[in-house]
Amino acid sequence: MTLANRIATFATTLTWDDLTPDAIAAAERAIADTVACAIGAIDQPAVCVARDYALTRSGREIATLLGTGERVEPALAALVNATAARDLDANDLFATAPGRETGHFSDAIPALLAVAEQHRSTGRDLILATVIAYEIQAALAESYQWLDRGIHAVSQVAWAVPAAAGRLMGLTEQEIVNAIGLSGSTGGLILQSWLKPTKRIPMIKSASAGFAAMRGVEAADLAKAGMTAPPDALETLFDRIEADAQIGRFDRLEAREEFAVARTIIKRYPAQIYTQSAIQAALELSPHLESVDDVAVVTLYGHRKVAAGVQGSGAAYTPETREAADHSTPFVIAMALRDGAFGPASYEGEPWLDEALLDLMRQIDLVIDPELDVAFDSAGKLGCRLVIEMIDGSVVETEIDQPSGHPDRPVSMAELEAKMAGLIGSERGSSLTAAVSQLRDADSIGALLKS
Repeated sequence: MTLANRIATFATTLTWDDLTPDAIAAAERAIADTVACAIGAIDQPAVCVARDYALTRSGREIATLLGTGERVEPALAALVNATAARDLDANDLFATAPGRETGHFSDAIPALLAVAEQHRSTGRDLILATVIAYEIQAALAESYQWLDRGIHAVSQVAWAVPAAAGRLMGLTEQEIVNAIGLSGSTGGLILQSWLKPTKRIPMIKSASAGFAAMRGVEAADLAKAGMTAPPDALETLFDRIEADAQIGRFDRLEAREEFAVARTIIKRYPAQIYTQSAIQAALELSPHLESVDDVAVVTLYGHRKVAAGVQGSGAAYTPETREAADHSTPFVIAMALRDGAFGPASYEGEPWLDEALLDLMRQIDLVIDPELDVAFDSAGKLGCRLVIEMIDGSVVETEIDQPSGHPDRPVSMAELEAKMAGLIGSERGSSLTAAVSQLRDADSIGALLKS
């Protein structure tokens, strides 16, 4: 049996009764968080480009563009809404096994929303499809070292969406196998061309999720129409571009015990995942500062992903776009210390060009702590220690073990609602919360799309 066959069997046989209460609740949180992230980004440049593209090319008004009420073809809705959900870098991330790959599994949700709307699915159908998409992406992430071979983890979306969307569409197992082969062979190898030390990360950072989601929906539609594809596309990838593939990780599809959606990090702040603990630490210390002008030196001790690499490179000290700023450890620390808050408004007015902020960023030293680096590799610890030395000689410091929102430190409903309010306003956030709270008993997803 090929991996596509195993995925298709899982997608067509998983039932609502198989889901644990934790998985259902986590899927609801993921849906709410993703919709809020998408609505909060509707005016961002990359989203505007995708939206204008979709509106001028869509022939049928079927699927809703989140936050606008406009309707386009389902595949185009997947393109726009997935681009929007990823754009602010505020959407979730899978807390993977140490040493294995991860991914923003919520990148798949906008595609499922479009297909669910088209096929008049129930709220339970959407929740179940979400769990399916997360579980497939977890198997893909844990089985293959995508980034080690220059392939971005967003590629996983193009393999998972056809199966989860196919479930919503009522496709047969063989049709889903064909959909996986179609999408994976043509859209499942997204080159990692943008995540590198640079002052200007381009719009593809968010649009790549949209492309993968769009291709997954198109593939499901084509498979339903009779298009065929090889059933061994994944095996071909693993064989042609070797990267220590661990096929046994797909056994999780048969286990059906701890679902991946319940091991998802809900980000508190709109910034790259490895900067989350740095932001949290800076926010804890900010009240101890009368003014950032009193700061002599700020030292962050952390693992290599927060203290070096893209987040801690020389370019991270002089970002020139929001996409680069939200991947900059010095920028997020400086903003959190200066403002005592961190959210979408932290990027307004291009503060990364402010000379006073740049001066503060230059006072921030990033140090790879050997113990924290080992903890990152062995136990998936994303924490850090932040030490601030003041001009008068006094010192304040704090240490974060895991950032808030990690499954080891789950985000509370109040914290999620506060995040949503920051993204889309308290009134709209309350409307979204109400719609999601009723989703498992809803005959359609209409109320969710109107949030």
